[in-house]
Amino acid sequence: MNDPFVQAEIKVVNEAMRAFSFVPASEPKLTNPTEVQDAIRGLKVGKAPGPDGIPNRVLKHLPLGIVSLLVVLFNAILRTQYFPVAWKHARVFSILKPGKDPAVPSSYRPISLLDTIGKLFEKILLSRILYELSGRGLLRDEQFGFRPKHCTALQLARFVERVSRTFDEK
Repeated sequence: MNDPFVQAEIKVVNEAMRAFSFVPASEPKLTNPTEVQDAIRGLKVGKAPGPDGIPNRVLKHLPLGIVSLLVVLFNAILRTQYFPVAWKHARVFSILKPGKDPAVPSSYRPISLLDTIGKLFEKILLSRILYELSGRGLLRDEQFGFRPKHCTALQLARFVERVSRTFDEK
């Protein structure tokens, strides 16, 4: 691809990857009760639990001693780099789409419910990954999916502004 903007982006990513490859292997950044509590605060109460049967509402009321046990568990996962197999299993349900014929299989959409504790750990990892990506300038301004303060309406407004500017220029 000869697009100079794309070539510049590729160069930034390649430089970041080269810098990362020279970093010696070290102990991973471990979690702490504050990070786990912050992740718990961000959980939505109305979500259905997965196979473990633990609702988010329960996590929001955990005493500090239990949060500390989660910290120990999450740090063991970070040290061993082993994600529990049980957290990879989902309970799958089919939900009928509104106004669709229940006799037609395509009228349903699958919902996968994952273990609550596994999702909590993944939430912590996601926040760390996004922090690193944004800190290294690897997220483009046009990337809106799964980013705070980047709603669809804002992206649509940017698109309309870009189209309007293009029409004004031509």
